[in-house]
Amino acid sequence: MRQAAAHVPGEAELWIFIFADMLLFGLFFAIWGWQHATEPELFAWGAAQMNRTLGLANTLVLITSSAAVAAGLAQARQGRPASRAYLAAAILGAVFVVLKVVEYSGHIAAGADPRTSAYFMYYFVFTGIHLLHVLIGIVALLFVAQRCHRLEPGRAADAADLVLLEGAGVFWHLVDVLWIVLFFAIYLAR
Repeated sequence: MRQAAAHVPGEAELWIFIFADMLLFGLFFAIWGWQHATEPELFAWGAAQMNRTLGLANTLVLITSSAAVAAGLAQARQGRPASRAYLAAAILGAVFVVLKVVEYSGHIAAGADPRTSAYFMYYFVFTGIHLLHVLIGIVALLFVAQRCHRLEPGRAADAADLVLLEGAGVFWHLVDVLWIVLFFAIYLAR
């Protein structure tokens, strides 16, 4: 009996970008860990300044949005309307952005900005680069939501549509996973 070939979602070029991005964030996490090991008091102080409620809210928002993306892909494969799931994921991404802006504003109002300490410099740079990923992901989600809206009702997405939907989903799940690691490193590690 012949076994079916494994399916890799999206396009090969996307995976090159994903792996490069993972290497970049891996470098960020290594720098964070090294700094944390060399200046544990500073990082304990910095973690104490973090609003864990907002950090947890952002984590739950991104996890929920990733579930919506997975639901949208399943719906598109089955020929069911999927645009609302992708739109919901994009809206949740926007909620993440709003919560991050609120958090940034609170830190800046309290006198904590990238010049305050190494902790806040890394915090603003790493979460800022992640925030850029979220914004790019929102644009991708809105694009695929619009694409799904144009599919005929009852018609499953074709191969080209699926590659696009899978690619947007892979990128969004990467954004989610990176945030989870950032959440643990920034908000929970003392």
